[in-house]
Amino acid sequence: MRSSAADRTRPTPLDGLVVLAVLAAAAAIFYFFRPVSGNFLTARIVLDNELVAELPLSDLTEPVTLEVPGVRYPITVEGENGRVRVLHSDCPSQDCVHTGWVSRSGGQIVCLPNRLVITVTGGAAEADAVTG
Repeated sequence: MRSSAADRTRPTPLDGLVVLAVLAAAAAIFYFFRPVSGNFLTARIVLDNELVAELPLSDLTEPVTLEVPGVRYPITVEGENGRVRVLHSDCPSQDCVHTGWVSRSGGQIVCLPNRLVITVTGGAAEADAVTG
């Protein structure tokens, strides 16, 4: 008489194949939907849903600083060739400063007290899981 699945206590070779298939699918998803880094990167600085400035990160030959106008807490953004960061902010949490350098397309720096978002765009064609 053959035992039922409920009576088995050891994994079967088929169980191992299922685990390998799931791991392969997860690796493929992480590979195809990873952020891309590429040429022609731009940092878009948005305050209260309005574009304040754009820094062409790929064209910068020396560091550039920008004092963002109209914010509640003074904030300084620094851009270099291919990367951007918040150099200084007087906001209470300092999360934007602690984010550090962002250099990949799709990367963001957020300062909630100032309602400021810095997004790096450009590089290869961008796609995400929603739009494809």
